[in-house]
This record gives sequence, structure tokens and C-alpha cells, in this order.
Amino acid sequence: MSGSVVVKPAQSLEARNDLSFTSGVEFCWSQMADASGSAFEAEPLKGGEAEGGVSKKKSCTEKLGISHLTGWRTGAFLFFLFLCLVVVFAFSFILPCPVRPQYSSTWNCTLPDAATYDFLAVEEANGDRVLDVLFIYKDSEASRNTCLSEDLSIPCLVLTAVDGTDGKTLWERPLAAEFDWVECGVKGLGSQGTGCLVAHADNLTAVDIKTGVIRWQQSRSTVLNGNLPLISIQDLNADKAEDFAILSYNPEASSFTPIPSELVFFSGKSGDQIGSKVYVDWNGVFGHQQFKTASGAPYLLLLTKSGLYAVSLQHLAVLADLGSTLKEDKSWKEKSDKNTGLISLYQSDSLKRVMVFPGSSPPSLLVQTDSSVSLLHTDTLKMAWTTNTSTLLSVPTFGHFDKDGIPDIMIEEDIGNKTKRVLVLSGSSGVVLWEVNLLFWTPSPRPASVLTLNTYSVFMLWGQSQSQDNQTNEMHSSFLLHPRYSQLLLERRNPAQNIISFKAMLLERGRHAGYLVLTGPDGRQHAELGETEPVILTKRKIKGDVPESTALRVGADESTSEEAEVKEAFYRLRFSDALF
Repeated sequence: MSGSVVVKPAQSLEARNDLSFTSGVEFCWSQMADASGSAFEAEPLKGGEAEGGVSKKKSCTEKLGISHLTGWRTGAFLFFLFLCLVVVFAFSFILPCPVRPQYSSTWNCTLPDAATYDFLAVEEANGDRVLDVLFIYKDSEASRNTCLSEDLSIPCLVLTAVDGTDGKTLWERPLAAEFDWVECGVKGLGSQGTGCLVAHADNLTAVDIKTGVIRWQQSRSTVLNGNLPLISIQDLNADKAEDFAILSYNPEASSFTPIPSELVFFSGKSGDQIGSKVYVDWNGVFGHQQFKTASGAPYLLLLTKSGLYAVSLQHLAVLADLGSTLKEDKSWKEKSDKNTGLISLYQSDSLKRVMVFPGSSPPSLLVQTDSSVSLLHTDTLKMAWTTNTSTLLSVPTFGHFDKDGIPDIMIEEDIGNKTKRVLVLSGSSGVVLWEVNLLFWTPSPRPASVLTLNTYSVFMLWGQSQSQDNQTNEMHSSFLLHPRYSQLLLERRNPAQNIISFKAMLLERGRHAGYLVLTGPDGRQHAELGETEPVILTKRKIKGDVPESTALRVGADESTSEEAEVKEAFYRLRFSDALF
């Protein structure tokens, strides 16, 4: 019927609510259709038709303003994208990418007609993020002008820093002979951070690590017999620099004529003595070691002929008339002697050495006697384990051999006939994890270890395989031990040389694992000029020794590993700059 209007019944609210919509567009469209229909039915004048019968009803997107929002969002996105690109390109030109320093796999620093000392230190000296090397020598022809430039008599000492990347000299500091000791990395020296403290002639001299400039020099008449290690202490005189103390004692003194020990505190900033000298009657002291308890309280460990003792640095600072705020450990303070302040930790008449066990919580001590190595827990003052040994030839070395996360200990014991037994002891139980017999010479460098990202360490040791007995005097061998291939050692043979000092470490964070060998005449035994043997400082990359090495089978156990497999395992190593 023309001109008739068909009106459909509106859907009930319940029916509309029962509808399921598959998308927001469908929902919006059905709502628009319903609304449009209702308008035409209920209020036809407001439903509205445009001129010519075309509806002017807005779409859903227009009603919600989505088209305008989309435009704004697109514009904002493009603006921020453009801004980010501008920033990236600007900083690319303004701030150049850091250049990784290029280093030589091996280098030599040679000094003719010189003598040197058992001292090697690695510190950052030139700001290239690669550690540099410090050593000290005397008697070199090349050092004559250096000595004369400072009005020093010849021979003089020369503290030298060389670049860790190529071995070139960074600076030299001439000092008056004779040499006693040197310690680098000492905090608070001068006003510029760390430095080297040198005890020589009658002087105590602080040297800047970066420039070699003398920060201060003081007479050490009050500590002429001062012994290492240096005792670093927090700021005691409020000059905003760490201070230090030097302990003097006579290890050769007879028990019938005891000589009191002396402790002197110094300002790290100026080198001046602070407080008064402390005289203590510690009979039979032959060594000391700085130590912090689990609570962070600083103590001084004293090695005596009757055993191991400790004394609080707070107690010593009070005796020196210094208003110290140093902490004391409550449990240790209760055990201290009221008169002397000493705390008895371990009784033994054959004590040889004490070392702080790395990474242990609470802190523990590795105690060495004539016939044993033990682990002492400092909270309970009880031994965790004890392993019997014969005479040890070198200082124990810490490293990770097994997978328990606790540092293990490599020791070398003399078993006679110029033969040493190298052992790796478990840090958790003291049981023997690995061993090998090697020939050795005297003096022979102590072992070293470098931690890898795989949580185990690679060990480096020196000696001579027993199959090369006839070449013992002609060749010295270095060995690389991989804990996961412990039945094979990689042996690199070197010409016989007088090794004064040896150190293995990372020269750069996460990489550049190498070792340093200092050879030449011993300065403590060659005081006169005219030595013909040069002093040579050599740096080699650890992986650089792998292709020059041959495999040495260890023990009677059958191993399926081959030389090529072990070498490949060394090539794949990635090193960690963490200590333990």
C-alpha cells in the first residue's frame, strides 16, 4: 500500500539485554538503530530528516568523538617519535661511544743492570679502565738521570707504574734507598683518594697512584721497625680522610728479653702522627692481621709464639688518647682480658700463619701451624675442620674447585727430594679434592686462581713434571688446572729464570685475564751496582698459554678427556671480576 508506514514493535528491555554482541561496532550499531527507531516512533519531529529526505543523524564514532581522538593520538605519537629521534641523533654526535682499550696479549718491560723486590700491585693509574702495574727497582743504568734529577745518591729506588695494556711506563718516582716495604691502594693518602705508602731509608712517603707525585713525606723515626700489613682505620682526627696505624715489633726478640710492641697512629691526609704512641707488652708477637667481626667491629689479630690473640682497635685508639668512635664486638669484649684487652682465639706453640677466609659468614679464619691447616669460626671460636699436613712451601691460595659455592684452598707441602705435593682442600670440610706431585725449585712462586662466570676458578701453579727430571735446572713449567678436567694439566715450559714475584688477575672488568711475572736479581741480596742480569716484568694472557701447552695426565684414574678437549674448554672461558 503506497505511502503506508509499517511500525515494528519495539524490543523489550529483557530481549535487548539477552542479545550478545560480538564487537563494539555491532553494539554501537544496534544501539543506534534502536535509538533511531524509537525516535521515529515516539517523536517523529525530533527524529529529523535532512533536506531532501537525507538523515543528518551522526554515526557512533562521531558521537563518541573517536575520529578526533584518533587524530590527536596520531599527532602526539609522531611528535614524540620525532622528539626521540632528535635526542638520539644529538647525543650520538655530542657523546661519542666509549672506545674499549686495545691491549697486547703479552708485553715485556725490561730494565738492564737492575735489581728488584717481591712486590707487584695492580691499580687504575691512567683512567682507561684497565688496571696498571706498579713495581719497584734499583741499580738500573736507565735510572741514573732519574735519581740525579731529585738530588738522590746512586743507587736509588724507583717506584714505577706501567700501562696494563702495553707495558709502557706511565711515571717513575725516585726515592732514597734503602727499601723496607711498600703498600699500594691505601685509602685516604693526601686529599685525592688512594695512593702508595713506601717505607724507605728513614722516610715514610705517600705517592699519588695516578701521577707519581709525592703527596707527603715524613720521618719514620717513631716506627723505624714498622711491620706490614698496614692497619687502615676510619677518620680519627676529623680531617675527612681515612687514617692508618703502623705496628712495630721485633720478631727475633728472645722470650727472656721481651721488647714491647709499639703502635703509632698517623693522619692519612698529612702523614702527621695523631695521638700518643701506644706501648703494649705483647710478648712473642711475630705477625699481625687486620680483621672485622660479623658486627663490623675492627680488630687486630696478633700471631704469637703461644697462639692467636685479638685486640680491639677501639681499645688501642683510647690508649692513644684519640676520641674514637670505632665499634667493639659485644661477644668478643666479654672475652677480653681487663688489663691487656687481649682476647685468646686459639692456643698453639707452632702457629705459622693466619688468613681471613673469603666470603664466609660469619667471618672465619684459616689457621696454619707446623703440621696442620684448620678453619676457625670466629663466632664460636671452634674449629670447623682440621687437615694434617707437612711443611707448607707457600701461602695457601683460595679458589672455587667444586660446586658448593664455598671457596676451596690450594696448598703446597714439601714431601722431600725436591718434590712437592699440591693439594686442593674443600673449604667446607677440609677433605682432599685433588692432588699432584711436582718437582720444585727454591724459591718457587705460589699458586694463583682466577674466578670464571661458571662459578669455578682456574688455577695456575709452577713446578716441573717428574718426567722432566733431567731438565729441572734448565726449564721451569707453569701449569693450568681446569676443575672440570682435573685429570689433565696444561703444561707450558719456560726457560729457567729467577722469579721474584708472580700474580694472576683480571686487568679489566669481566675480561683480560692475565698474569704477571717479575724476574731478575733480588734487591735484598744484591746491594751493589754492576749486576748484569736485567729485571724483566712480563704480562701474558692466560688463554695465550693454551696453544703453547701440552697435556700432562694427573693421577692413576682413567680419563676420557683429550688434550684438544681441555684446550677448547679453556678457550670458552669467560672470567668474573668478583673476588669470591
